[in-house]
Amino acid sequence: MNLLKRALTVTLLSLLSITAFAAESIFVYSGAGLKKPMEEIATLFEKEHDATVEFNFAGSGQLLAQLETTRKGDAFIVGSDATYLVAHKKGLVGDAYAISHHTPAIVVLKGNPKGIEVLEDLAKPGMKIILGDAKANAIGKTAQNILQKNQLEKINENVVSTANTINEMVMQMALGNADATIATVDAVFMNDNVEVIAIDPAKNIDQIVTGAVITSSKQPQLAKAFMDLAASNEGKAIFAKYGFAPVEEMPVEEISVEITSEADQPESTQN
Repeated sequence: MNLLKRALTVTLLSLLSITAFAAESIFVYSGAGLKKPMEEIATLFEKEHDATVEFNFAGSGQLLAQLETTRKGDAFIVGSDATYLVAHKKGLVGDAYAISHHTPAIVVLKGNPKGIEVLEDLAKPGMKIILGDAKANAIGKTAQNILQKNQLEKINENVVSTANTINEMVMQMALGNADATIATVDAVFMNDNVEVIAIDPAKNIDQIVTGAVITSSKQPQLAKAFMDLAASNEGKAIFAKYGFAPVEEMPVEEISVEITSEADQPESTQN
């Protein structure tokens, strides 16, 4: 009988231990293009906090839709401050953490065989362009805003396909299925198969990698610790390793997010 009691006690303690360990975990919605730095930050976080981090990597539009539907998860980090602002307006996330630039650029095949130099070149007859799906990811929305800003919507006539993530866009470029795309500088960092052509800053619309704690989080303190790390100098340095320039200007959380209508939104957030 004593052996049975002892066995039951050991089993109960084991179950309690497993339950306690399972409670120390967070679920993070992350833009697919942020995967490398986010996974490295998660590894560091897990060591520092004796906790686990689970990810859902997808396009920002997909992540926002999933969060709004499920109301589950702990942290939300996407490649566009515009998507953050939408989530904040809906009451899905708390104060913002501005982390790094996610700057759009023209990406062409190595050697630039089509001689593309400026945005206007993408509208030339015969060009094959791949863009992000404006309904699925931040860069797709931002690309369309860039075209509208510069009255270059006719470039859409040369679009041969769209993709759900930046990674898919770059892959299609590398396979030679398109002559050019509008992606982010970091997306092709250290990629020897393509070249980056900067967009004139006056014509461009920058994006800011922005994150927040989800308001319905079951682990708000742990989620906050994760976002604190991601937005710290150490976290920004990890992002910089993968081509993301750190944000130096005023953090997003210090910018008013009381949006009353689409017309009131700053241009850089309408994407």
